[in-house]
Amino acid sequence: MSAPSLANLISEYWVPAIYSKKVVEHTQSKLVVVESFNTDYRDDLRVGSVVYIPVTQAQSAGSVSAGTELTGGDFSTTGKSITVDSWYGARTEVSEMANIQDAAGYLEKSAKSCGYAIAKQLDTAAGALFSTLNGSSVYGSDGQTLTDDMIIAMMETLDESDVPEDDRCIITDPSSRADIFKIDKFVRNDYVRNPVIPTGQLGSIYNMPVKITNNLTAVTAGTGNYGVMAHRDAIAIVVQKEPYVQKIVHELEHEIVIQVKIIYGVAELRDDFGYPFYTRKS
Repeated sequence: MSAPSLANLISEYWVPAIYSKKVVEHTQSKLVVVESFNTDYRDDLRVGSVVYIPVTQAQSAGSVSAGTELTGGDFSTTGKSITVDSWYGARTEVSEMANIQDAAGYLEKSAKSCGYAIAKQLDTAAGALFSTLNGSSVYGSDGQTLTDDMIIAMMETLDESDVPEDDRCIITDPSSRADIFKIDKFVRNDYVRNPVIPTGQLGSIYNMPVKITNNLTAVTAGTGNYGVMAHRDAIAIVVQKEPYVQKIVHELEHEIVIQVKIIYGVAELRDDFGYPFYTRKS
């Protein structure tokens, strides 16, 4: 009698398949948009679907004349509103048998993956507004290289609109990181005391943090993405219902379902508080 083959051993003696506990997880983009903008209103909406945000306007001083009243001005102007009409969810399914035999923690990791998908959706929605800032006037041309002159020109525009210097940032993609690496002014110790990239890590340019992400809106039928130089009050984000997890056991279908959902709204708050620009490559 010949020795049994490996296939015979598996089929006749039920040699179990062994799964590694080291799971190769999918790649994830850095999500930097939501953290960079105004989320102060995220808890203001409990019922209904619209948050109204008062916006103040500047007052002017006038000369004083005896017997004459000063001319007054309305401190408030037409407010902004954010409609909360986006309801998104992410779902994953694990069979009952897979959950019983699970050695790799697929259920836990799938829940985290769904949570990331929801966070990415919110980040994407806010980033889609970049191109609408500054009256939808985008700096430069599609596929351009980010230069020092570009950064200074956009700063000048924000300065001319009296945009506060605090809480400004630049959000762009890896192609712009590569462009910045080639600008001596930002990387050489003999130009500045504290170079922007002393160890290859992006820091701040002209006191503005530079944030790199692959999760930007691509130019339609174009080459690059829409980046932005903006103050945090350029865009507002309202999350009516924080991301919530549902675990559903489908006994008749022999599976466990994990769902993560969110209800939110995003809108421009101050159009002139941001200046979009084209990046070199998406």
